[in-house]
Amino acid sequence: MIQRRIGDIVLHLVVVLGFIASVYPIYWMFISATHTNEEILSGHHQLWFGSALAANFAALLSNTDVNIFRAIGNSLFISIVSTAIAVVLSAMAGYAFAIYRFRVSNFLFIVVIISLMIPAQVTLIPLFILMSHLHLINTWWAIILPALVNVFGVFLMRQAFSGFPEELLDAARMDGLTEGRIFWRIVMPLMRPTLSALAIIAFLASWTNLLWPLVVLNSASAYTIPVALSTLENSMTVPNYGEVMLAASIATIPMLVLFLFLRRNFVSGIMAGFNR
Repeated sequence: MIQRRIGDIVLHLVVVLGFIASVYPIYWMFISATHTNEEILSGHHQLWFGSALAANFAALLSNTDVNIFRAIGNSLFISIVSTAIAVVLSAMAGYAFAIYRFRVSNFLFIVVIISLMIPAQVTLIPLFILMSHLHLINTWWAIILPALVNVFGVFLMRQAFSGFPEELLDAARMDGLTEGRIFWRIVMPLMRPTLSALAIIAFLASWTNLLWPLVVLNSASAYTIPVALSTLENSMTVPNYGEVMLAASIATIPMLVLFLFLRRNFVSGIMAGFNR
C-alpha cells in the first residue's frame, strides 16, 4: 500500500514537472512581450507582466521591413485551405484503404508508410523545380499544393476506418444510398473526433512550416508567419526582443484557439486511430 502511494506521488510529480517544462517557455514568451529590451537583457528573470506592451506593439506596427499582421493573414489562408483539403483527401484515401479491398491495396499502403521515412529535405530540390515549371514560385499555391498529400493523415484515417462497422455500410447500400452519400452522410460525421485530431495536426504543421516557405517565397508581401518571424530580428539594427516576443505571442494565439475549440475530440481521435 505504501509503495503504491509512493509510486502515485512520483508519477504525479513527473506529470507536474513535465507540465511546467512544457508551459513555462510559452508563459515566459507572453511575459517578455510586455517588457522592454533592457529588462529582458538585464539578467533578472522576469516572472510577471511589465508595462512595455504598448511600446512594443507600436514598434511592431512601425516596422517597415516585416508586416507581421499581413504574414498572419497569409498563414491563416494557407493553413485553413491546406488543412481543409488535406483532411478530406486523407479521409478519402484512408477510407479506400480500409473498406475497399483490392489486390494491391496492402502493397500500396506499405508504400505510403515507407514514404513517411523520407526526410522532407530530400524533396526540396525536385519540388522547387516542379513549382518553377508550374510558374508557382512566390505564390501561396506553391505552399498549399505539397501540403495536400498528408501521409500521416492517410495512415491515421486508415487505422480509424479499420474498425468501422461494415454492417452499417451494407445497410446504407441496401437503402439505395450511393457510395458518395454513404461517405459524406454516414461515415464522415461518425469520424468527427479523428478528423478533428487530424485537423489540429495538419494546421499546426502548416502554421509552423518554415523551411519550404523560406525556399519558395521571395517577396515580403507573401511571407508566412514563420518566415516573417525569422526575418524580423535580422531587419533590426538593434534587436528588440520585446517586439520579437510580442510577434511570436500573436502568432501563437491562432493555434491555441484552434486547440481550445477541438480539444475534446483531439485525444479520443488520436486514440481511435492507434487502437486498431
